[in-house]
Amino acid sequence: MIFADGTCDLPKDFVKKHNIQIIGLRYSIGDSEGWFTTATQKQLDDFYTRMRRGEEAHTSLVLYDDAVKEFEPFFKQGYDIIHFGLSSGLAKTWENANNAGNDLAKKYGRKFYAPDTRTVSAANMIFINKILELQAKYKDDENGFDKIVANFPATYEKMNVYFTVEDLKYLKKSGRLSGAAAFIGGMLSIKPIIQIDDAGKLVTMTKKTGRLQSIQFLASLVTKINPDHPEVFIIHADCPDDAKLLEQKICENFIGAKTSIINMGFIITTHTGPGVVGFGFIGN
Repeated sequence: MIFADGTCDLPKDFVKKHNIQIIGLRYSIGDSEGWFTTATQKQLDDFYTRMRRGEEAHTSLVLYDDAVKEFEPFFKQGYDIIHFGLSSGLAKTWENANNAGNDLAKKYGRKFYAPDTRTVSAANMIFINKILELQAKYKDDENGFDKIVANFPATYEKMNVYFTVEDLKYLKKSGRLSGAAAFIGGMLSIKPIIQIDDAGKLVTMTKKTGRLQSIQFLASLVTKINPDHPEVFIIHADCPDDAKLLEQKICENFIGAKTSIINMGFIITTHTGPGVVGFGFIGN
């Protein structure tokens, strides 16, 4: 059974088609609270609108007990489990799920694998699609689980994720940008280009002036794509026109790119703010 947590921002139809189990994360916005797994477009639009109106949003981790509650019924039924979650460099969500899964696998004599893909949001779909491909290939092999694990790591170790934001205040709030830098950056319309480094942490790659320049720079990075893996997942929060512009320029810079545009969910958007746009791909 394939699992993912709510930070992976998997579309509802994708989850349903492949019978993927989602571990929800707690969130609150204004006086509302709930669990985020997946969402309809209307629910996403409502959340983005409330953030733009200035309502405070907060999230919490996947706790050890949350993961146990989700995993245990499937281990009891005799399943082995592969799980995807948020980069370990950004929160303890992956660590908690990994510990719970390994403890339960030992208890029930099953197998568990939670690769620390060191990425965020729907970029995980690249990895999940790879797992689905391997699952189909080895479905009748008694050692199939072990072969899936053995054939997987080379893929996620070459992941590239880049994005830019609309408003620096969310990065300031998260402690990733000083108050002075956020003020000056806002006055000058400076947009940082953020990447996820090898440790799975967010780092500033460079800075560009204005939205158009930042999108053009992002698109130029597709020269790093591995031509054997042309899939590009474009991720955005409430800026579909910018996502389409990025898609257009990606396709101009890399002929043959297979692009998909995916909405960012409640959890990641809480920490980046609406207006974030970026993408993930396997590099060369």
